[in-house]
Amino acid sequence: MLPTKNNLLKMKKTIQLAKQGQELLEKKKYVLWQEREKQRREDEEKRKCYEENKTKAFDHLQQANVRLGISRVKEIADEIPLVTSVDIKYKTVMGVEIPSIIQQEKTIKNIPYGLYHTNIVVDQAIQEFSLLRKQIIELAQRQNAIYRLSQAISGVQKRANSLKEIIIPEDEKIEKQIEEILEEQEREEFIRLKVVKKAKGN
Repeated sequence: MLPTKNNLLKMKKTIQLAKQGQELLEKKKYVLWQEREKQRREDEEKRKCYEENKTKAFDHLQQANVRLGISRVKEIADEIPLVTSVDIKYKTVMGVEIPSIIQQEKTIKNIPYGLYHTNIVVDQAIQEFSLLRKQIIELAQRQNAIYRLSQAISGVQKRANSLKEIIIPEDEKIEKQIEEILEEQEREEFIRLKVVKKAKGN
């Protein structure tokens, strides 16, 4: 870059824009970090509920296996259709798409297994495993969101660091070099004018 006043002004503008860009990236990173922490808190709360329900579900399944036999419980399980439909929508947080899973339960009009050879433990196990399925989908959704946000935060941090540690310092170095050259040229011009003025006076 030629050491001219015009180029110096352009460089100053470039540095100003780079600093503004760095500031915006820092703000973006903070918003993404807040969203990730929110997702993590929700994930932690939902995971506790999931673990509690999983314990109940497997406890009732074990009781059903003891009372009815594993083969009969398996037959009942095979007769139960998958009735959850899943629709995935996305919300955008600072340019990052976060999946939002909407689950719709379809009502079963007829019980798919005979009640005569079952008991309440089977019903409880079925309800709890149905809830477990929903919770697994919700946990997967949050884990996906946390991963996407973490990746985005990492990318924003790299760009912010690049501006702060490489691009801005290099531009400021060029700015300083241009300023020093222009100052030297001004001094030389001042001395030259002084010499010319002195020569004319003689």
